[in-house]
Amino acid sequence: MKYNARKDYNVLYYGSVPEDVREKLTRKLPEEFNLEFYLEIETKEERKKSLQKADFIMGFPFSFTEENLLTTKNLKMVQLLSARYDFFDIKMAGKMGIPVANNGGANSIAVAEHTILLILSLYKKLWKYQTKLKEGVWYREKNHAQNMYELCGKKVGIIGFGNIGRSLARCLQGFQVEIIYYDVVRNKEAEKKLGARFMELNELLISSDIVSIHVPLLDSTMNMISENVLGLMKSNAILINTARGGIINEKDLLEALKSKKIAGVGLDVYEREGDIERGKHISPLLELENVVATPHYAGHTIDTWDRRITNGYGNLIDFLDGKPQFVVNTSWLELSENQ
Repeated sequence: MKYNARKDYNVLYYGSVPEDVREKLTRKLPEEFNLEFYLEIETKEERKKSLQKADFIMGFPFSFTEENLLTTKNLKMVQLLSARYDFFDIKMAGKMGIPVANNGGANSIAVAEHTILLILSLYKKLWKYQTKLKEGVWYREKNHAQNMYELCGKKVGIIGFGNIGRSLARCLQGFQVEIIYYDVVRNKEAEKKLGARFMELNELLISSDIVSIHVPLLDSTMNMISENVLGLMKSNAILINTARGGIINEKDLLEALKSKKIAGVGLDVYEREGDIERGKHISPLLELENVVATPHYAGHTIDTWDRRITNGYGNLIDFLDGKPQFVVNTSWLELSENQ
């Protein structure tokens, strides 16, 4: 199928959307597409019709059910505006012959910068001192300088060298650090451009002053960071996770922090995020002084939204030109073609 084959492709935006983002989505819409917002459709019957006529689903379809997917008649591709895709049934979509694409690294700069924020917050004890000062207390521990560090000169180990991992490496270049990385696929071209050195995972963990995680949550990465892995790290090393909560075994992490097997952790993601959000769970990690924590917002900036929308619409056009990018369910699509 070629780009100008039709002039009325239907894009159904699925998920909540702030008004300023809605305006951007409408303004940036290519003239070949019609845009409809699923949550603004009032009746169940009308929503069903919109699903049936949609050529593309776009947005953050967290509540997109199997019934929704089976209701579609003309669906050609699902374009997620997040890097994350574990919330969507990519296996079923692939079996139906529907490619699912993520945002192509649109949030990589935001997450990389947030990673550095967490590193520096741990190194300078920002949480503790800011809290005291806001309480009106001019608080500085005796010999406090002995517990603070500079980023310059440290060895930073990046686990996962995709869009976000490489963006972090670019950001770190100005801090004069040594960059090492591990990924299941070695990227020699990126190594040259970014001055990064490949290491096997265990060697990276043993060598790094800072370990930062940037892999997707898959069966192979679930509990990737557990007791044995944490035991390989330096006692003065810090760990950063802005990827997915299930990658770290939080019980093992809690024990490592309490026993000072590692010095600290910066977290933006958690095993039980839904329960924390609903007030049904308080992670014991959040009670520790050597933990800096944020509520899963590393990738959220208005600048990111511009890139999400540009990448998303661009990839719809790429699909119609026969060359979609950022597809995350390729193996299932290939499986369905061979059946």
